Amino acid sequence: MASPALSIRSNFSDMDDEELDQYLASCVPLSNLPTPPPAKEQPLPTATSKSLPSPPAESDVERHRPSPELEVYALHLASLVPRNVAGHKSSVATIEGFLDRACLPVEMVAFAACVLDALSDGFASRWRDAFLPMDTTTLDFYLGTDCWQQPNMSADLIVLAALALAHGFIDDRGRSNGHWARIEAAGRFHAKEVSKTKLCILEDMDYGLFRISEDMVQRMAREMQQATYFVTPRHSVSLDDGDKEGRRPQLSLSLGTGSGSAVWAYGAHTPEPSP
Repeated sequence: MASPALSIRSNFSDMDDEELDQYLASCVPLSNLPTPPPAKEQPLPTATSKSLPSPPAESDVERHRPSPELEVYALHLASLVPRNVAGHKSSVATIEGFLDRACLPVEMVAFAACVLDALSDGFASRWRDAFLPMDTTTLDFYLGTDCWQQPNMSADLIVLAALALAHGFIDDRGRSNGHWARIEAAGRFHAKEVSKTKLCILEDMDYGLFRISEDMVQRMAREMQQATYFVTPRHSVSLDDGDKEGRRPQLSLSLGTGSGSAVWAYGAHTPEPSP
């Protein structure tokens, strides 16, 4: 049966009120699907609605601030890197960033310290040779010209590789070399550089990570933790110049005119000698 709406003239101007009401009452939808509700219009952003991003909460700042112990651990790891591996010393701040992003327990950090402590004197030369070009033709060309330049090696890479070896040896859920290069190192190194350095460390130790005993790790952990009581981290509140000068012992005696001062000798103040 045809819809009553189809039998009504479509010219609304010729309809009276009764016919128009009948037409509207007999209208049916074109499909059996329900009519979706009208979409809510999003209010346009105004000048008052745009606001500057709120500053991070104090709790968030404290949570992302490295702990003072990490600087002491980083200083300890940097001191164990062989001195002849690179032209520059290890950066304590960079290693502290490794530890902050890695979130390793102190036992793993101590294990990495044992790995660094076990490196031989010949590790530096073998590590640098591992980053030379593998193609002998290219190597001979560069060695015979003035454009040859030693690869820019960083001692921080050795610390990163030691941390990666410690984590992979202790934790079954190891992290890939790419993860250590991108996340822990914040993109400072490539995955191949981490892999080569790990291999050089293992070859230098004759793949003897299992020889690092639990007693060695515990002893190294105690040394690192004891150092936190004697080393003042740089994050601590420092005194101003006036307070530093006031607390600094006078190591010498001024012999000029004017008031003298006590002499600091043998760990104690002694009276000024009489004229």
